[in-house]
Amino acid sequence: MASAATAAVGAVLVFAGGEDLAEENINDVIADHPDVVGLPSGTTPADIKALSGPIWDELVSDRAGTLTARAGFALFTAVCLLVLGLVARRGAATWSRVLLTVAGVVALFPHILILGDYEPDSVTMLSLAALLTAVVAVVLCWLPPVNRYAKQRKSGV
Repeated sequence: MASAATAAVGAVLVFAGGEDLAEENINDVIADHPDVVGLPSGTTPADIKALSGPIWDELVSDRAGTLTARAGFALFTAVCLLVLGLVARRGAATWSRVLLTVAGVVALFPHILILGDYEPDSVTMLSLAALLTAVVAVVLCWLPPVNRYAKQRKSGV
């Protein structure tokens, strides 16, 4: 549930930030890592914005689309984890834990993309927390006490 919550908060931050967050993200990358985007050292975001005009707006819009797509995927997997976590918690049936494991592995992908890119710091931290808690959830659902609990529930004891 913690993974779902942190992923959802990160997605809400991206959705609420919109193009302003994307522009801030681009400015940060240009200021901190101009070589990543193929610019000479010492280039400022103001230099690029002044030279490009409508190209800058397109760049910001494209970055906002990328951030939104990743946030949407992370939010979808967060909802899947939340629902399957609640189902697995109720009875610990093997099928629900298998589905939770599959969803947990799928939920790692958007967070790996986010961590591998130059995302805003707030989104990166929340994504890291979501990734780690998803791994913990997958591990916890297969621990021996959970297996014993599932067998007890199945046998009706």
